[in-house]
Amino acid sequence: MSNAHEKRRTSRYTIEAPILCSYFNKPVSSSARTINFSQDGMYFVSEKEFHPGSAVLIRAKNDSPHQKMPENTEGMRQTTLAEVRWCRQVSEKPTHYQVGVKYYESWY
Repeated sequence: MSNAHEKRRTSRYTIEAPILCSYFNKPVSSSARTINFSQDGMYFVSEKEFHPGSAVLIRAKNDSPHQKMPENTEGMRQTTLAEVRWCRQVSEKPTHYQVGVKYYESWY
């Protein structure tokens, strides 16, 4: 029996960092927290549900000029567009969702 980790093409790096997520071209964003990331995508936890197949804008969150991102964020995209591949509700009160996204290819 194979597991999901064996299907990955790139290494994953564990990090907990604050991010902002929104549907692409929607003005309302919600706070979330990354769990891990790779060259191809990211896994995060959010209070908002994101529907598989939709496009999302993800940005690193920096609430104050004195706040620093964790030091091990090298390679993590600070602003990116991605496709939601899966979304699972993990708790009801408060509601939290686990979300997996795949980055759109950069053409520059």
